[in-house]
Amino acid sequence: MQKRLDQMNVRGHRAVADLDGVTGLAIVRAIVAGERDPQRLAARRDPRWRKSEAEIAEHLSGPWRADHLFSLQQALHLFDAIVERGTAYDREILRPLAAWTPDSRRGGDAPRPPTPEKATDFRKRGVDPLRHALDRVSGVDRTTIDALGPETASVVLSEYGPDLSRFATEKQFVQPVGLAPNRPMRGGQPIKRRKKPGSASARVGAALRMAATSRRQRRSALGAYSRRIAHRAGRDVAVFATARKLAPSIYRLLRWGHPDVDVGAAAYEQRYHEARVRRLSATAQQLGYTLLAADA
Repeated sequence: MQKRLDQMNVRGHRAVADLDGVTGLAIVRAIVAGERDPQRLAARRDPRWRKSEAEIAEHLSGPWRADHLFSLQQALHLFDAIVERGTAYDREILRPLAAWTPDSRRGGDAPRPPTPEKATDFRKRGVDPLRHALDRVSGVDRTTIDALGPETASVVLSEYGPDLSRFATEKQFVQPVGLAPNRPMRGGQPIKRRKKPGSASARVGAALRMAATSRRQRRSALGAYSRRIAHRAGRDVAVFATARKLAPSIYRLLRWGHPDVDVGAAAYEQRYHEARVRRLSATAQQLGYTLLAADA
């Protein structure tokens, strides 16, 4: 759809941030239905949209060639068909989850998401029914962990189930997930080994790495940790390290019911600064020196 609009010099990406959002789809459907007036197209904006009708309308003028309009119509039909098929899959996923739900937890809903941003994101993507179903099955809401959404939580549940008691410690859970650093050596040289892409550990590890990637710019403790590691060792290492940090949080929540609390980026930076000062003070003491603050 975006490509067809670009071919007609209709700058949909300037008018709306997401073409598949409420405002974007309303405009596309109006164009397919025959509307050509930019002002009337812009009038279909969502009332909560930050851009005014005039700002949107200035990007919605084009030559409206018949062949491009036909292609736009077909792209919209294809989009609707894909969404319909995705909805059918979502319903099928909820069916066995309902069957696995204990009688004592039927009819209950998961608590509200920990942040307004997560609540808005879940509502826009329509994943609240899956979140509630997963909460009923396991008795805990995995999405309270920063970076975890219902999709990632469903991957963990489908591979390991709601009970992680067979893993005695966090490290025993992290190792098969494929997030434990392992450098096997032979003759002083590291041995390169690739995990089979079809294994459970590869699937869960890939899901956690994907979740870790989304934290890169977030103003959370996990986001601050990811940025610090990326600055020191690069983005690839930061993604692996952040995913490794997510795995114990999942284990503690499912095994012991310990919630994961996001203290925020500022608090994380303060803790990191204090830890550095303690390490430097200890090193200075070992060398026979005393560390003093610059303003002392």
